[in-house]
Amino acid sequence: MELWGWLLLGLLGVTAAQGPEKRRTGNVCSTDVECPDNAFCKQSSYCVCKDGFVYAAVNSTHKGCLKEARNGEQCVQHIQCHSTMGVHSECVDGICSCASNAHLETDRCYETAVVGDRCVVDQNCYLSEQGPERQAFCVRGYCTCQLQFSPRDNGTRCVRDAALGEACEDELQCAGPGLECRGTCRCRENWVAYQEVNACVESAKTLNAPCQYDVQCDALSGVAEARSTGAALCLGGVCSCAYNARAVGNPAHCWHRRRPGQECIRDEECVSEEDEPGYCLAGRCTCKTCSPDANDFGGASTLSIPPIYVAAILCIPAILWQ
Repeated sequence: MELWGWLLLGLLGVTAAQGPEKRRTGNVCSTDVECPDNAFCKQSSYCVCKDGFVYAAVNSTHKGCLKEARNGEQCVQHIQCHSTMGVHSECVDGICSCASNAHLETDRCYETAVVGDRCVVDQNCYLSEQGPERQAFCVRGYCTCQLQFSPRDNGTRCVRDAALGEACEDELQCAGPGLECRGTCRCRENWVAYQEVNACVESAKTLNAPCQYDVQCDALSGVAEARSTGAALCLGGVCSCAYNARAVGNPAHCWHRRRPGQECIRDEECVSEEDEPGYCLAGRCTCKTCSPDANDFGGASTLSIPPIYVAAILCIPAILWQ
């Protein structure tokens, strides 16, 4: 009996020397030493991992508390990355990184969606070119470019809309009616720039066409090769000739009235006080059928004698000589 007693004491001694059995997290405990490495006995009741550690399989036979890992840090199991970077992260070749269908933003991995794709949060919306501010948002479950931006390259970019006179890369970027891209956003043919609102407005094609702004009637002020600026105005909501202008031609265009003796560039401008049509000769208006007096020509002192009259005067001596 005494021998058996010594053997039992020896076994107990060995057990005591080895210490209490380590338990996995979640198991009941009374002291910290009963818990795995990097774990403690919470409320003297059960084992939990310390802050910065996560319960995971260390190998095929052993589980314990592994250190949480961030992007680029060493890892053994995916859960080390998930605890800090979310479920769209993974442990690849011993390093934490985002999964192939995800991207990193503010130290977490988010499933990647381009403009037009479904999303849950703004961070899902990923662009290949990131500006200083977010350009794509999750709106009603879909990734959408922010206001005044539009998508490009299959939804991987958001490009800011360009106004009149601003640089552009394609037609879609020129925001507003009547714009086209020619290196910068410019007005299309039959449209004209209205600087006060920095936009293009449609040009009127005929007199009495509806309008809002004088600039819409500019094309009716003279003709393209000889403008009579300001001759056509928007009056009463339609394009009309200004008070000091008249309509000439078919289709009719507006021309400033030039009296005999005044400077001119086209016959259409010249008309006498009696509204008789004239013509532009050597840069000044004269009459076709009228007999203008000095007042018509702005005073004799300022009148240059028209070449036709000079020729007539020079012919008189020659006739008398004969």
